[in-house]
Amino acid sequence: MKRLAGLLLVVLALGGSSWRRTLSDNGAGATFPNPIYSKWFDEFHKANGNIQINYQSVGSGAGIKQATDGTVDFGASDGPMTEEQLKAYSDKHGSAILHFPTVLGAVVPTYNIAG
Repeated sequence: MKRLAGLLLVVLALGGSSWRRTLSDNGAGATFPNPIYSKWFDEFHKANGNIQINYQSVGSGAGIKQATDGTVDFGASDGPMTEEQLKAYSDKHGSAILHFPTVLGAVVPTYNIAG
C-alpha cells in the first residue's frame, strides 16, 4: 500500500499539472457591461488560473445572434430576447436560454438651473 501511495505521489508531482486542463468560456454582446465584465473576468481568472472567460463587446443584437447560433457560450443584451428569439433558440438547440440581470444602469434626466 505504501508503494502505491508513493507511486501516486510521484505521478501527481511529475504529471499532475497536465491533468488540470484550461477551461474557456466565450461570450459576446452588449457594450454597456463590457467594463465591469472585463474587471470581473480578470479577477476571476487571477483566482482560478485554469479558467478563462472571453467576452467580445459587439452589441446586443450581435450577442443575441451569436448566442442563438451557438457560436458563444453566453450572450449579453441590453434587453431580454423576444419570444420569437427564444423559440428559435429552443427549436435549434432543444433547450432554453436563461435570462438573468448582471449589470444595471440608469438614464437620468438633468437640467441646469441658472444661478
